[in-house]
Amino acid sequence: MFSVAIASFRSRETLTACLDSVVAQTTGKGGRVVCARRGPEDEIEALRREWPDVAFVAAALDAGVPELRGAALAAVTGDALLTEDHCVVAEDWVGSLRKALAAGADVAGGAMGNARTRRAIDWGAYFAEYGFFGPAAGRGGEPPSPTGANVAYAERLVPRVAAAYSSGLWENVVHDQLRSEGLVFAFDESAIASQNLRYRFGAFLGDRFEHGRAYARRRLVDETGFVRRLRLAATTPLLPFVLEARVARLAGTAFPGDFRRSAPFSFAFLVAWATGELVGYVQGPAPR
Repeated sequence: MFSVAIASFRSRETLTACLDSVVAQTTGKGGRVVCARRGPEDEIEALRREWPDVAFVAAALDAGVPELRGAALAAVTGDALLTEDHCVVAEDWVGSLRKALAAGADVAGGAMGNARTRRAIDWGAYFAEYGFFGPAAGRGGEPPSPTGANVAYAERLVPRVAAAYSSGLWENVVHDQLRSEGLVFAFDESAIASQNLRYRFGAFLGDRFEHGRAYARRRLVDETGFVRRLRLAATTPLLPFVLEARVARLAGTAFPGDFRRSAPFSFAFLVAWATGELVGYVQGPAPR
């Protein structure tokens, strides 16, 4: 038994594309789809009528992405494959991640692709947010910590991971804890989930800033000492250059032309992230 868990709050059009790519891989194959949806109750009821094979969980209207993930995972059975409504998955996505778990992985991640290939800004957003999980991410070393938009968990871990997400933790914190315990991670570059959003420059700059700030404040919860905090803040001006080089290696080699034409956008988004980190270090640790 396995389940696909989807965190959802975006447009119904975006969600429909995601469900179209997922349901065919689960129906009649021993799997089920659980979607935690943030939205009006009448909309969720309409979705239940439209998608009778999908279990929709009504989430709180103020739920963030981690809480949506937690709500979906709390309702699954068996191994859990987790994604978000802005992703469309490859035809063999379910099979690839399930094989990784069957081979002994506790946590299995897949590569991220880009379904919006026309505009440079959409490529720039893809590289800035998901370039670290490009096709080359699992080569030549330890499997990367997966993105929460494309990851699978062995059944025994699901209740614990669901609780962690429900408490508001992002995947980097959850996965770092699991890895520190010696659990087995795997990465399958053929298990592709492609982001399927059209981005606006100012809105995504703000998104990257807020994510960078939240990351820094959560990181400080586990860091002690003023000197360490000062060192972390001092390194932030270098981050956009370091991160852009890393993205070039992990995803840019697969899409060289698109990486070059979108580089001004991806670099700007990484600058926004680094600025957010700097502000987060100045503000101090997030409340526990």
